[in-house]
Amino acid sequence: MFRVPAEEIAGRLVAFQSLLKENGIDAAVIRQNADLYYYTGTVQDAHLVVPAAGEPLLMVRRDLTRAEEQSPIRPVVPLRSLSELASAVTSACGNEHPRRVGMELDVLPAALFFVYDENIFPRQQIVDVSTLIRRMRTVKSPWEIEMMRAAGAMSKRIADAVPELLREGIAEFELAAELEALARKAGHAGMLRCRTFNMEMSFGHILSGPNAAVPSYNDGPTGGPGVSPVFGQGGGYRKIRAGELVSVDTVTSCHGYFNDQTRNFSIGSPPDRLLDAYAFVREVSERFRDVAKPGVVTGKLFEQVWRWAEDAGWGEWFMGYGEPRISFVGHGIGLEMDEYPFIAQGHRLPLEVGMTFAFEPKILIPGLGIAGLENTCVVTEEGIESLNPATEDLVIV
Repeated sequence: MFRVPAEEIAGRLVAFQSLLKENGIDAAVIRQNADLYYYTGTVQDAHLVVPAAGEPLLMVRRDLTRAEEQSPIRPVVPLRSLSELASAVTSACGNEHPRRVGMELDVLPAALFFVYDENIFPRQQIVDVSTLIRRMRTVKSPWEIEMMRAAGAMSKRIADAVPELLREGIAEFELAAELEALARKAGHAGMLRCRTFNMEMSFGHILSGPNAAVPSYNDGPTGGPGVSPVFGQGGGYRKIRAGELVSVDTVTSCHGYFNDQTRNFSIGSPPDRLLDAYAFVREVSERFRDVAKPGVVTGKLFEQVWRWAEDAGWGEWFMGYGEPRISFVGHGIGLEMDEYPFIAQGHRLPLEVGMTFAFEPKILIPGLGIAGLENTCVVTEEGIESLNPATEDLVIV
């Protein structure tokens, strides 16, 4: 059975406890699945109690046996009723009543917050620890980077399979289904996690010709019509034709850690306008590798990339067109698709060694299509390294 290494969990908990102390928080109660996995190595219906000093406690409603098998944390105890939580937090704090209890208020539903605030911790102040957690998760350990590198190898298998599966007349959703089946067989878990409210994502956006430039409600440069208004993004029923660009934007995961990749294909040569656009985004990717160094502020990188687009005459179609425009060129990635850092307008987070993000320069031309690249990158001492070994060449079938 796969287990997150115990030393990974232990190091994270020690670092989190230091943050709690620094911020005057007596204990934190972790509830959200991605954070539970990060700090415990398991995803169960559970509450993780982390005192600023003392031993963490994992309280599980279900399934206790799986939690004990998968998590190195001890003790793991049953949680029969939420009414048991307050006394457990007090006990974990050395039997001293905590004054400030941290919770993930960015994702905790309001109705549940009122339950905790009014019924469980009526004498305590509940404070937000989501920013502490997200900043901590921004910098990945060598083990986490290896998980993302393994997911990048899955992404390469997907890209390498496209030329054999791509044929004139295949529908976008059919190609997507065949590629997702390949990813699942390679170990992709089949689900994506996002932290942002109502942000929904699937395995990928496999889009062709003018469909590729159809926007969606999703906060990203590509959209697509999807197969139903209930999930109006991704590939639709349109049949792929010769002489148009096919954008294959996919996400794979290895034990929860994601890799985001976009590669380009065509049956025969695509329009010259898109060939020019593709040459530009590839140039941008290469130039970005020269300037994205530790210490460089994310918002400054965003401004620089946008200047390149405007100077090259692509500003009108870069990262979308019309309103609203996408205000980022890269997003953090790890256990969730929308982690820190964001290479985005106005952001002031300096790059640090170990940060991971997906850089995705894309040109969208209405009625014609999209040309874009996306690589999941890790910040190193020398700059950034792509975790996507698949060729960046435009592959003409």
